[in-house]
Amino acid sequence: MSRNASILIVVILVVIIAGLLGWYFLKETPTNENLNKTVNSINSVTITRPPAKTVWIMEGSFNPSVVTIATGETVTWVNKDDAQRQVQADPHPSGTSLPALMSDPLSIDGTYSFTFTDAGEYTYHDHLNPIKSGKIIVK
Repeated sequence: MSRNASILIVVILVVIIAGLLGWYFLKETPTNENLNKTVNSINSVTITRPPAKTVWIMEGSFNPSVVTIATGETVTWVNKDDAQRQVQADPHPSGTSLPALMSDPLSIDGTYSFTFTDAGEYTYHDHLNPIKSGKIIVK
């Protein structure tokens, strides 16, 4: 292989690696605030906003991990992970603190919504990976 071909291959590899690193470190976790900014900045496209209280399941974690809502509000979990996830009230595996809070397994892009009718603090976890947890505070 000629020297120029070797240099070209090295340059191409450096550009690819730099692009991947840039994408990895600059990617942004979606939040309701960021989605609202996006919706408000686009005038020619109709976009349906996600529910006001959304918990994103990404990289095995709940984001945000703590959500505060008013009595009667609904929280929607959206699975943006690369594996199935299942929302369940604590403790694992029984979920007895709030038995009704138990989703079916959520595939990628799957959603689960639950309306909280009583004030209190409710902890939950991923039934399929119970070390991942979150909390809903209902006032």
